[in-house]
Amino acid sequence: MVSSNLLSIALIAATTTVDAFTSVSCNKNVRLSRSLCASNNAPSTTIGAIFAAPIAELKRSSLKKKLIKAANSKDEDLILSLVDELAPLNPNEFATFGLGGYGGESSAANEAPLNGEWKLLYTNAKDAEAPARSEKKNSGEMGAGKDIAEGVQITTGQRIDAASGECVNYINATGEKRPFDELEITIKMTALGPNRVRLDFQRGRALNENAPLFLKDFSFSFPPAFVGDALATLQGKDPKVEPPAYFDVLYIDNEVRCHRTGEGKIFVQMRK
Repeated sequence: MVSSNLLSIALIAATTTVDAFTSVSCNKNVRLSRSLCASNNAPSTTIGAIFAAPIAELKRSSLKKKLIKAANSKDEDLILSLVDELAPLNPNEFATFGLGGYGGESSAANEAPLNGEWKLLYTNAKDAEAPARSEKKNSGEMGAGKDIAEGVQITTGQRIDAASGECVNYINATGEKRPFDELEITIKMTALGPNRVRLDFQRGRALNENAPLFLKDFSFSFPPAFVGDALATLQGKDPKVEPPAYFDVLYIDNEVRCHRTGEGKIFVQMRK
């Protein structure tokens, strides 16, 4: 951390020195033409731009490490603060590129930032916080074991197929007293802009080896999308802009993704 800060200071100092040197040279030598001084000033802008990128990358890398550490320790206040700091440094302004062919050909799906498998690190959405409750229980925090039985481990993640615009959210449970083996929710993802993704819940599947025969592999469906759109319209919302369920990508790169839902809930995920 110290070395990163020192390098940042050195880069800034170098840029300042070049700017100052160029300015003094032009001011002292009155016989220099305007064009020559202009050309002398040009490199300072270029050098400043060159140094700006590594400085931003160093800050980005530092914040990501802090965020992952805070997520593992479930420090909610710090997590939310770091997400706010990281968002302006988002290296990808077109998070939804390639999602269902949005912004390009379907062949570009493999280059889609959202494509692939993600592991949930943190969320303050109560209906998706099972991993957090499980880990808190194991760490001995008070009141954390009410929903998760002793010895049960919960992991949550999602698989996104950008080409088809389909996402599968899954929750895996292990342990003798687990309530199920795996729960899957299939969601249709539709890009509404460079960073906004509409979510239409389509179907679910619950696997439970310990359940009665007819419940070992149980599937169910969600109401069609137009039902939610109708309710949103009744509430004075435009489903094309604010659908019943959506999220805005705040930050995404090859390792980490942060997004905020329409209800204001934060999700932090790591690429698997």
